[in-house]
Amino acid sequence: MRSISELTELLKDSPVVAVCESNSMRNVGDHWSAVGRTVEWVQRFGETISLYEAASLQDLGKYSPLQGKLVVVGGSGLVGPGRFESCVESIFSQRPAAVALWGIGHNFQEGVHLDPTTGWRRRVLKDGVTRLWPEWLAKADVVGVRDWDAGMPWVPCASCMLPAFEVLREREPEHEFVVLNHYERGIDTTEALASGVEFEHITNNTEDIFETLTRLSSAKVVVSNSYHALYWAMMLGRGAVAVAPNSTRFHGFRWPISYAGQADWLSAVEDAQPAPMALEQAREANVEFSQRVLQKARSLGLIDPREEIDPAAGVRIEALTAL
Repeated sequence: MRSISELTELLKDSPVVAVCESNSMRNVGDHWSAVGRTVEWVQRFGETISLYEAASLQDLGKYSPLQGKLVVVGGSGLVGPGRFESCVESIFSQRPAAVALWGIGHNFQEGVHLDPTTGWRRRVLKDGVTRLWPEWLAKADVVGVRDWDAGMPWVPCASCMLPAFEVLREREPEHEFVVLNHYERGIDTTEALASGVEFEHITNNTEDIFETLTRLSSAKVVVSNSYHALYWAMMLGRGAVAVAPNSTRFHGFRWPISYAGQADWLSAVEDAQPAPMALEQAREANVEFSQRVLQKARSLGLIDPREEIDPAAGVRIEALTAL
């Protein structure tokens, strides 16, 4: 994590600050869910810092470099027990000109045992299904959440804006399925290996999104316990099987996916169906939201209204130029 003095110097001339879950490259999904890495105009006019870095600036009080800026928070599962929410809340007290919550979502982990009548359980979940939202969302100027049909404007992860998707979704699949593990939890592939079926088996512990998307696109179905691998599968026009989902984040997709346990996921592959319109629908929601956030920045004088900006432009991955 960068020091306060380093962050102050970094942000002093930026009208936009993009705040993401993490700047660590350990998880390709967390890294590339950052709006400042996927939406061209946000990257051009802003700098990207982590949630923890944003929270550390609160110590500066009225001298916080977030003061007077457009702060874009997202994406990732930032709503749920833990430090993420307190970090987001700390941003509002630093007097930004405006805050946009872009593609954030619920992330209530199984195994967090709290009183069902108070606190997190009451506020984040109802009946274990209905998503309730914290009061601090009302402090934001523009809000878009990635959970579908959850009582808030829907804006899925902005990683769908990357041009790589429209190229790679046209690939002819070479395998029936590919398995992508979350780096903290493995998927049991014993049965699949015994069946003699040829498949890729990879992890999200990488910094290379183009390689990850390329390998996901090599199969008809993506089997994973990583949120973004499943989301990207749908963006690529592939079927998706969620293995042993352990958080509310896996139940907010707009499009149908298959759910399975460690012992029966191979049979679920046969039933997994693609959502052909997913990429178009995800991008449409993001472009409309991008226009709203950009208009907010312009109305505040943070970005010159005469500046030519395409709100639909995604950041082009360098490796894509070779294709």
